[in-house]
Amino acid sequence: MFRSKNTHQKEKGSPNSKSQAANSKSRGGRRQRSAQNAIYYEALTESGLAYLSAKRYSATLLLSDIDYALTPAATQEGLVEKYAAFLNGHLAGQHLQITVLNRVLDKADLLDEVALSPRGDGWDYARSEYNRLISSRLETGRNNTLTQRYLTITIEADSFDEAQVMLNRIISEDASTLREVGGCKARLLTGAERIKVLQQLLRPGVRPDFDYGYLAGQKLTTKDFVCPWAIDDTRDKDYVELWSGGQRRLWQTLVLRQLPPWISDRLINELSTIPSDLTLSIHLDPIDQAEGLKMVKRQIAGMDIQRVSEQRKLAKQGLSEDLMPHELRASHEEAVQLRHQLETSNEKLFQTTIVIGIAAENSSELKELSSRVLRLAAKHSCRLEILRYMQMDGLNAILPLGVCRLPIKRTITTAVGAVLIPFTSQEIFDSGGNFYGVNALSKNLIVADRTQTMNSNGFILGTSGSGKSQFAKFEIEQIFLRRAHDEILIIDPEREYAALCQELSGTRVVISPGSPHCINPLALDKDMSAESNPLRDKCAYVLSLIEVLIGGASGLSAQKRSLIDRCAQGLYSTYWNTDEATPPTLLSLHDELATQDFDEARELATGLELYAKGSASAFARQTNVDLSNRLTVFDTADLGSELQTFGMMVVLETIWQKIVRNKARGVRTWVYIDEFHLLFSHAYSSSYCQALFKRVRKYGASATGITQNIEELLASESARLMLSNSDGLFLLNQQSTDADTLTDLLELSAQQRSYFVNASPGCGLLRVGESTVPFDNTMDPHSRLFKLFSTRFADRNDTVEVGSDGH
Repeated sequence: MFRSKNTHQKEKGSPNSKSQAANSKSRGGRRQRSAQNAIYYEALTESGLAYLSAKRYSATLLLSDIDYALTPAATQEGLVEKYAAFLNGHLAGQHLQITVLNRVLDKADLLDEVALSPRGDGWDYARSEYNRLISSRLETGRNNTLTQRYLTITIEADSFDEAQVMLNRIISEDASTLREVGGCKARLLTGAERIKVLQQLLRPGVRPDFDYGYLAGQKLTTKDFVCPWAIDDTRDKDYVELWSGGQRRLWQTLVLRQLPPWISDRLINELSTIPSDLTLSIHLDPIDQAEGLKMVKRQIAGMDIQRVSEQRKLAKQGLSEDLMPHELRASHEEAVQLRHQLETSNEKLFQTTIVIGIAAENSSELKELSSRVLRLAAKHSCRLEILRYMQMDGLNAILPLGVCRLPIKRTITTAVGAVLIPFTSQEIFDSGGNFYGVNALSKNLIVADRTQTMNSNGFILGTSGSGKSQFAKFEIEQIFLRRAHDEILIIDPEREYAALCQELSGTRVVISPGSPHCINPLALDKDMSAESNPLRDKCAYVLSLIEVLIGGASGLSAQKRSLIDRCAQGLYSTYWNTDEATPPTLLSLHDELATQDFDEARELATGLELYAKGSASAFARQTNVDLSNRLTVFDTADLGSELQTFGMMVVLETIWQKIVRNKARGVRTWVYIDEFHLLFSHAYSSSYCQALFKRVRKYGASATGITQNIEELLASESARLMLSNSDGLFLLNQQSTDADTLTDLLELSAQQRSYFVNASPGCGLLRVGESTVPFDNTMDPHSRLFKLFSTRFADRNDTVEVGSDGH
């Protein structure tokens, strides 16, 4: 029995003194040992460097998962080869430990992390609906199991400083090499992060909580915060019993005794999908290539002696050499092949120990999980054994410390070690992100935060009926409810967002010739600050706008462009540098052109008269709508073909000015453009939109395009470039031809393609940043949210019940 030296940590539920005394007596009357001595490290610095013992130091890296399971076979082979190169890059004397850690999260804690918190702002009923939806997904499948991967590197050094220099160099090289393995990211864990991992494994019932400030002025070490309060490792048990926080946890360690001649890369994948607290550690000690070759040659020499002895026996009995024992012949052939590999390639030998730790609350649960793991290993022709009389050493071997004192080792080649690749399939779980359904492979929740990516722009693509508008509204409402200060702007060409706008008390601006709403395209906020000259930018915009209206197929002449620029500069200079309260309008620009003593100016004024004074003068007045709402929907459904491009440019300019103002206020802006392909029907709106997508990242904004006309979108080179450079892609059901183009453009695999071809509504493939996962975001068709978001005629004509507060 081990018990913590830190007496202030005693708590009800730990083994009592009577049981300790009995245990001590049963073990020959030895004095109790401290739990701190049972964990095999001496010190753990704030930088993350651990001193183990006898000049040995270690550091641990957190590895991101890569999309291994969904890649085609040829790509998988390439990834295994690159992983083999990573293993080969380590020298004799460096100890590697690959740890795959499965941890079952408490569903209540997980729901608290994902759920939308009430704010008392009138929309808590909607937050409750989302929370019920998330909770229902948590009740099905393996969606509360977190799998993490660690690489721990152990070296020998004469001093701490020397160890730090050596490990920093190795870590830098490893991180660079691992990036070649499917883009795997390796990040060094700090001391506090390593302690948190150890606490999660060793302290049942205690929420991980540590800060190096706790050690200041105290006679405490990190071990006082890592170790359980008591450990029972009675030798006749086949598990270790840990006590902390009034709870206990049983840990049983199994060791891999036998590998088959051909091992499957699915072994680790299937082990990591078991929904239980399970830890797999692969300990690798590289053997110098020359020493490894000598070792194999010695084995061959020994087998040659055995073969000669067997040949003599058979000769004396007058028997054929074909009767030589099969195992001896097979072993000799295998050793000869291995010698050839070592002599002609960069293959290395590794002394390897592979252990699997299983945690449970009671012995019956432990036995059941152990049997499941044994059966799974047997399916892959691997023989596992429960460690006898070495469970404490086994527990330390599974901890990501870089220590393995088990005397059970086997020699494997680089090729075998590489097949034990620890990567499976990617998961997306960004704290504070939006809920996007469940991973179609693992059934884990998908929680993504687009703001954490390189650029948060995105596209939602899908055929009619695939659920793309519903998916967009699902994200929009979550942003509105979760991010209280963010603003959302929506361009709605099909009048599909009116119900959502009403639901969230947004402002709906109808853009059409007969609408009472008006947006002045020449408006310029005097308080607006920009990196460039706002007057120059606005004049350039006005020039493009007039060219769209009256330029015709050949555009405006140089003289006319100069006249428009001159008049615009004059109007804006007066407005900007005086007390003029209202910005220019199309009418004031028309009147200014009419006063110019040039025939070209009078021609421009005449051409502009239709839009300044005539029947198409919907944009000739000052803005008369409130654009300060958190959610604004620009309804462009009634824009005629003549004003389509012009109207879209007006809306886009209004959105851009809003983005600039919000940046100055420290507010993030989300822009959603439905029927996105319409913007690419005209060169001006296309180039304006492309510029907006490029610039918004610097202004704390995110732009999202939504369309079902994939073919029309992909016909534009600008759109293809925008698509390939967006970090948020949501692919719902696609036509086969569009799917082929998207697969090539986005460099997806055939397996990934299969998730957005013939997909059910609400299902598909999403990519956020560098993570790509298949998703299932189907909703109950009878729920209020589904009816609110649906664009089906029957659903849109159903009555959508509102919250009790009147929304």
